[in-house]
Amino acid sequence: PLKLAVDPQYDVFRILDPLEVPPAWSKILASKENLIVLPSNADEGRNQVYQEFVKQWQEADNDNFEVVFDNEIDALSTDKTNWIIGFENKYAEQMNASLQDYNTSIKGDSVTFGKQSITKKNHSFICSVFDANDFNKNMAFIALDNEASIPGLIRKLPHYGKYSYLAFEGDEPVNVAKGQWPVLNSPMVRVFDPNAQNLKMTEKREALATLAPVFSERRMLKHIEYLASDELKGRGLGTPELDNAAAYIAGKFKEYGLQPMGNSYYQEFAHTFSDKGELQMKNVVAVIPGTNEKLKDSPVVVSAHYDHLGLGWPDVRKGNEGKIHHGADDNASGVSVLLELAKTLAKTVKPKRTIIFVAFTGEEAGLIGSRYFVDHLKEYYQGDVIADINLDTDGRLFDNKLMVINSSSAKEWKFVFMGTDYTTGVKTDLITQDLDASDQVAFIEKGIPAVQLFSGPNEDYHRPSDTYDKIDGKGLVKVATVAKEVLVYLADRDTPFEYTGKATPATQSMEKPKTIRKASTGSIPDFSYKGEGVKISSVIEGSPGEKAGLLKDDIITALNGEKVSNLMEYSNALKKYQPGDVVEMDVLRNGQEEVISITLGER
Repeated sequence: PLKLAVDPQYDVFRILDPLEVPPAWSKILASKENLIVLPSNADEGRNQVYQEFVKQWQEADNDNFEVVFDNEIDALSTDKTNWIIGFENKYAEQMNASLQDYNTSIKGDSVTFGKQSITKKNHSFICSVFDANDFNKNMAFIALDNEASIPGLIRKLPHYGKYSYLAFEGDEPVNVAKGQWPVLNSPMVRVFDPNAQNLKMTEKREALATLAPVFSERRMLKHIEYLASDELKGRGLGTPELDNAAAYIAGKFKEYGLQPMGNSYYQEFAHTFSDKGELQMKNVVAVIPGTNEKLKDSPVVVSAHYDHLGLGWPDVRKGNEGKIHHGADDNASGVSVLLELAKTLAKTVKPKRTIIFVAFTGEEAGLIGSRYFVDHLKEYYQGDVIADINLDTDGRLFDNKLMVINSSSAKEWKFVFMGTDYTTGVKTDLITQDLDASDQVAFIEKGIPAVQLFSGPNEDYHRPSDTYDKIDGKGLVKVATVAKEVLVYLADRDTPFEYTGKATPATQSMEKPKTIRKASTGSIPDFSYKGEGVKISSVIEGSPGEKAGLLKDDIITALNGEKVSNLMEYSNALKKYQPGDVVEMDVLRNGQEEVISITLGER
């Protein structure tokens, strides 16, 4: 036998042993008698933060608290619940030893929860573990970096009782990590083979009935098969094939019963490029009219760009010149979800606000279509847009979380997607970094809340190998399901979101094609990483990164001494170099700083 478990799903009505359930913050909250231990060797500023947290917690909690410094006691309490405050605490190492049982550790300037590493700076951490002297009790570890976050922590923590660990970011603060520890030492479990320690013993129980999906996987795949076909030659700007794609989308809007915005499904305009001259361009736009007289002129937008790189413009990687860049994931996938939403909602909703469905042109050349659309929307609707849901690169979700990029553009996004997690069962990962990834940025520049739904980066980005056969059809259904929930909610919401992004009006230089980075490390970043620096999710075989020894889960913190705190800074830093340049790269690996010398390759 590998492992034996008795009543692992708690089917028998009985008293549970405390070791059958993981440590949880609720156990800390339930304790009436508590000992709070402050660090004696923290600097004055940090100790002020800790003491202010303790003061505000005591004011909000009616339980009993004794507060001491760690140099005032020889051992932790045996009859009270111990709260260890601060990384500097002499008892923090004791807590760290317990955390390592759960593949979690405090190292240097970061805290690592399994594969997720979060820097200490601007973050707050809460963990609970069993009290070694009494398994009926839990111990708490709390560390925070920001005094402004304290009121929010006091307000929010009582609502996170079921979790074993938590991490929050910023002043609000925003929850960026949470979870429950696995059960390790249950007396109802016997492990015979150490390799079977994490073997799940619970039986997967099928539902008595399942509802058929609202959305058609087959229909969305058919859209992608056509849009990413050789026939459309990569949907390059200024080509008849891109016009054919626009006609296809407009035809579907009409077939599904949507109205045009104005007199035509096309929003046509001219744009001059330095190397292509003047091109006639068109966004494809359709609407479901709003029914509320006060709100219908303040629409919600759902968008996806339908252009791609054609035969390799404006971005092409060395060796791919003249080849068809099919753009199945980027962004036939987003267009397919847009069309499926249009078909489904046209039949089922009568929204208060007008819903605008728009397929943008010119995204690859610098958000040309979306910026034109935002600049001219007042010609059709006098009210303010409540938000944009942008669908870009949604074809390879598989079992991953759906990323929500630019979720910092409104404080309400977090709660909206907490709701979709619950109602749809599709897990989302909110990316709070300010990224200029896609057309949602055109809205953010105007102070309009906007997010991008994104299935994640892959090695075929902007390559001819981004083809139809690699698309995850079931993942498209998941994306459509989440998008619909958000869209319907926004369309019937009475009040606008509170914009919290950084409005940066587009300048003339911004309206030029994107500055194409020529140099490459051959690594793929982890967009979901919440800490400082750029975490590597994978390294392409044979790439400069692999040759230099760059590894998965490395965190890049600087290039030639220039600090890179996030993906945008990293991308901008790389634009300063040419293929063949040798760069010294500062890397954080397993909590240790290393320097890697890398010869940059050509994209």
